[in-house]
Amino acid sequence: MELIIILAAGATALLVMAAAIGMIAFSDRGFNAGVARFGRNQRTGVARPAPAAVVTDRLAKMGAQLGKGAMEGRRRESVRLKLIRGGFYAERAVEIFYAIRVLSGLGLGAAAVLAAVVFRSTGSPAVLLGIILAVAVGLFGPNLILANRISARARAVKIALPDAVDLMVVCAEAGGTLASALQRVTREFGRIHPVLAEQFQIMLDEMQAGSSRAEALQRLGHRAPTDEVRSLVTLLIQSEALGASIGHALRAFADEMRKARYIEAERKAGELPVKMAFPLVLGIFPALFIVIFVPLVIRLMRVVFTPGA
Repeated sequence: MELIIILAAGATALLVMAAAIGMIAFSDRGFNAGVARFGRNQRTGVARPAPAAVVTDRLAKMGAQLGKGAMEGRRRESVRLKLIRGGFYAERAVEIFYAIRVLSGLGLGAAAVLAAVVFRSTGSPAVLLGIILAVAVGLFGPNLILANRISARARAVKIALPDAVDLMVVCAEAGGTLASALQRVTREFGRIHPVLAEQFQIMLDEMQAGSSRAEALQRLGHRAPTDEVRSLVTLLIQSEALGASIGHALRAFADEMRKARYIEAERKAGELPVKMAFPLVLGIFPALFIVIFVPLVIRLMRVVFTPGA
């Protein structure tokens, strides 16, 4: 019974943290769509807020109250940039993220306290250390999850960018503009490489909203999670400023990226023997020795210790 209570408390705390983290993924546009789709009163025609919008709004208010003085100035801009690079574009994502950290810390801390009470070991120093560790995991766990998401998106962009540049070269040399090339990439890569297509679509939306091409490119480089995208942005801005051919510039950039990918593949191939040494020594060799020598040792022991041998 006590184990069931502990497991239920821990699962509840983790569920609260996971549900709160998921709320960041909803943008304001998604909230409005949810309100229009689910929250409309059929008899009076009055729209009611969707449950996700209500929860997110309360999280944002909680984060704004708890984060006064801690989410201002450069600190806020830094967290905002990380959230954007992680794919969270909601206007109040910083407040929601701060509220998630606080709630997850309190939830895991409460689960640890409950476990200590159930086991009746509240006075032990190890229990106090465990409670502090649980609170620390709750506070810093969302940061680790966000960093992991940023790394995953960076890998996805790095994999998709060479193919996207090749398609842009084809479009540019066929007589198309940069906007038409980006639209083609967004349309073709929407399913196979959604992260890069999302970044280009945001850039196209900014250009349609009235931003200049240089400003939209600069914002793309600011929120892009990889150096390759920033290099592409710099190339396009300089080509536009100098009046150079975008097709030739993109072809040269594509050739450089192919060379860089080849060098990266050679580097990883060179690191492979070193990386394989650890599983060979720790996993494969001991098992091989056991398979080879244990039967010999057993037979030798039978010969030596068998009476009358």
